[in-house]
Amino acid sequence: MASTLHLVIPGLLETGRLEPANPALLIPVAPALGWLLARANVRVVPATSDGVLFELFGLRIPETADLPVAAVARLANGGDPDDGWWLRADPVHLRPDLYGVLLADARVLAIEPVEAALLAAAFDQTFAAEGLQLCVPHPDRWYLRLPADPGLHTHPLLDAIGRDINPLLPHGPACGRWHALLTEIQMLFHQHPINRAREERNQPLINSVWFWGGGTCPAGARAPAADLYAGDPLARGLARLAGAAVSPVPEHAGDWLDSARKEPDSLVVLETTRYDAADGDRATWVEHVVELEYAWFSFCRRWLRTGKLATLHLYPGNGRVYTVTGAARWRFWRRSRPLVDYLR
Repeated sequence: MASTLHLVIPGLLETGRLEPANPALLIPVAPALGWLLARANVRVVPATSDGVLFELFGLRIPETADLPVAAVARLANGGDPDDGWWLRADPVHLRPDLYGVLLADARVLAIEPVEAALLAAAFDQTFAAEGLQLCVPHPDRWYLRLPADPGLHTHPLLDAIGRDINPLLPHGPACGRWHALLTEIQMLFHQHPINRAREERNQPLINSVWFWGGGTCPAGARAPAADLYAGDPLARGLARLAGAAVSPVPEHAGDWLDSARKEPDSLVVLETTRYDAADGDRATWVEHVVELEYAWFSFCRRWLRTGKLATLHLYPGNGRVYTVTGAARWRFWRRSRPLVDYLR
């Protein structure tokens, strides 16, 4: 019987960018989640879910450096570990407006694999002399191989979605060259036949890339649990670095328990709420939390009460981990508080 569950849910309690269009939609009704949070022991963890995953796999990345998301996530898309310097260069759509230049990510672009391949070929032909190579193993996730550390600090794509990109552009000693490179890429893509065809079909243009998550493959990764369940490319890449198998995410906690009975502990990464804050969609976030309440939190509360689950470690994306054990059922003085008290 699985005794310990690590549950990583990016965006669950990270709602600072949500706008309450309707006050009635402000906070979801999630009594099981409230019970778990109220009875937990709390510890500070990295502020982002990506940082949490690196820590769970035993990898300490200096706070002054970018998390090497590119070098690790590409392993989930068929790449092999190497000593190269990799940077995410994800395809985006930029749109000027009164508030600056706003970014939309690949979820709204519906990029076909042939489109990604042709744009990458044009990029490589243009910038080969600078030692840059653009790899597009997935239409929505692109990776740039560099000959050396460019000395850049970047902001994750999730932080830039729906925002003015100007305060979020790469910074560092070489930032001037990289800002100029972004302008050159935008000119190259804008003129490409792929985007002319998209314009004729009234599709948003793939008119830039977003640089983030640079670094090399870290060494020494170790699996945090015997069973790993994730669809997130970073989690799957970390599992590959650790030499561990990773399974698809179960639909609900009951399916997880059925598949994990022979192992003592599991890590499950749920993507349900990852983009809600970035999209500014409070109504969808409320729906997603309620969905997780019925699919996961209610099961976990019941199993902790009955002894089917010994320990739950909940990482909800707010810079905290909430650890709940079976003894929580005796903590009557820990009254559930409004969910708003836990939001970041």
